[in-house]
Amino acid sequence: MSKETVHVGLIGTGAIGSLHAENLMRRTRGATVVAVMDIDQERAHAVAAACDGARVYVDAGDLIADPAVDAMLIASTDRTHADFAIACIEAGKRVLCEKPLATTAADAERVLRAELAVGRRLVQVGFMREYDHAHRDLYDLLKSGAIGAALKFRSVHINPRFVRELTIDSVITNSLIHDIHSARWIMGEEISSAYVQWAPVDRAHPRSARLADIQVIFESGAIGSLEYNGDSGYGYEVTVEVTGETGKVESASHPSPSLRQAGSLSRAITPNWPQRFAHAYIDEVQAWIDAIGQKDATGPSAWDGYMSLVVAEACIRSAETGQPQTTHAIEKPALY
Repeated sequence: MSKETVHVGLIGTGAIGSLHAENLMRRTRGATVVAVMDIDQERAHAVAAACDGARVYVDAGDLIADPAVDAMLIASTDRTHADFAIACIEAGKRVLCEKPLATTAADAERVLRAELAVGRRLVQVGFMREYDHAHRDLYDLLKSGAIGAALKFRSVHINPRFVRELTIDSVITNSLIHDIHSARWIMGEEISSAYVQWAPVDRAHPRSARLADIQVIFESGAIGSLEYNGDSGYGYEVTVEVTGETGKVESASHPSPSLRQAGSLSRAITPNWPQRFAHAYIDEVQAWIDAIGQKDATGPSAWDGYMSLVVAEACIRSAETGQPQTTHAIEKPALY
């Protein structure tokens, strides 16, 4: 693409869609939002007004087909992601699709097949932790060989409070999906099996999940633990540590400085995910826009979106059976 400014269409103007719109308009070089679509037209018009009067669509297909739209950002409900991503691929448009890529591995595979049919990567999946400095610093240190081969991965994902009651299935596919991808990305290998345990909110709702833990085994034999707390009551944290042959690396736990005062040591904890990953979301969309002038998309791929769901489905089977479950995936195409 030769023109200097990428004209972006946005599907979904909820919390994450609005955040992306603001970042694209105010904090991203070489991009502008020119069209938006949401079934909530009042919300769509409010976001459009904040995007210097972007056009408002009622139908996502019409937006995707608009020749004045160069690239698409999908931030609609999870169940719509796969079909919208495929429509973007068929229209030859780059797409940043929020996680998860689909709600099932089979639907994510349909996105893969659509990309394979055109012979190039057009999709970037919204696993923004790859752009978080704390995660990236840990990744770079691990890849430098400073601690030898990785033997164990551990992540902790802490939320401040329940927004709504979540089942173990939705916790896996909507929250822990980030941690699943982080484990694959940081360790540089696939997960071969998973075992899930969780603590419900109360006995009357046994499928609800206040706290969950996934034990995984990687293809090399390395092990991992992915912990989720849905109702900490104190703030939002995401940390990662990897134990290797000759040492351990840990991500920075907080972006805030420490304060020593009046006989105490304290450090502020971010209230929720928009604050914790504010810079990562900006860097994510900037990387997406920068890559649009290249032959193929960069960053987390449709393969990453597919494999995260393959692991998630093994986790859900484990939750249903109470037993570890192996992952079942297609052979990785050469495109990825």
